[in-house]
Amino acid sequence: MKKALLSLVIILLMITPGQVLASPFNQQGDHQIDSLGYYYVITGGKFPNGQTVNGKKSSGGSMAFILDDPAWQSWGYNYALDTWHKDGWFEQTAGLALTMKHQGGIVYDNFNNDAGTFYQTPPGQTSASTPGLYRGYSMSNNYDWIYAGYFKLDEATTIDTIMGYFDPTEGFNPDASNIKYRMNIWANVDVDVNGAIWKYPDVASFTGSVLSSDYVSGSFTWGDSGWDRVFGEDYGYKTDDIWYLSFCLGQSITLPAGEYWFSHEATIVPLPGAVWLLGSGLIGLIGLRRKLAG
Repeated sequence: MKKALLSLVIILLMITPGQVLASPFNQQGDHQIDSLGYYYVITGGKFPNGQTVNGKKSSGGSMAFILDDPAWQSWGYNYALDTWHKDGWFEQTAGLALTMKHQGGIVYDNFNNDAGTFYQTPPGQTSASTPGLYRGYSMSNNYDWIYAGYFKLDEATTIDTIMGYFDPTEGFNPDASNIKYRMNIWANVDVDVNGAIWKYPDVASFTGSVLSSDYVSGSFTWGDSGWDRVFGEDYGYKTDDIWYLSFCLGQSITLPAGEYWFSHEATIVPLPGAVWLLGSGLIGLIGLRRKLAG
């Protein structure tokens, strides 16, 4: 639940009207509200293009997170602000679930796994032992924490659509008028940690170094993917829908072969006259950042 390369792609960035820009690092919580629910991203279990990096730090670590709200530290999460961190996920965690397309055809995909059961608890197994049931909190201007997932391309890849996946529970309404979405891609940087190579996004920012929906034209759509997270007997065989978030680029781009990081998130755009109570920080026993059950 929960976590070099100079960029070879140079994108000339121009802000387009109506787009949502990331909140800059300011080392304080931008909203800290609970009334709009929480956005949780789904992980993927396929390892395309010879990827060997998985959720374990010792492999390089396919998940990373960054935060900008000191309230996390008061809740016992003693991570430095405004820098990327890793926490241990699972050997089966390829990164954030990601599908990329070009002209309707899939050119990259790590969603689910090859057996098609990554999100389903096998008979006799506890739900807590099922890697695909865990999700990561991702809202850069509400408790100010996002996850990014590693992915690898073994050849230059042209894309015009990027899809992430999320769980629309925890009180989150995907269609709320004051919820907007962002997607970002970073290049990878290798860091030697006591002789082991750990992998991270190359820039400490909520905004990608290779691509950001803040600055490229495109449109978001979302809906039910048709797949569910399926819990075990210990959760009464509960099911949660998995939804997709799709960003259709205004113009296709080509990513060179290499290693990258991907994130998507929901952000809050206050409406005129809107009033919310600040969150208490009592978000539940498991905490916001990484959760099992919806």
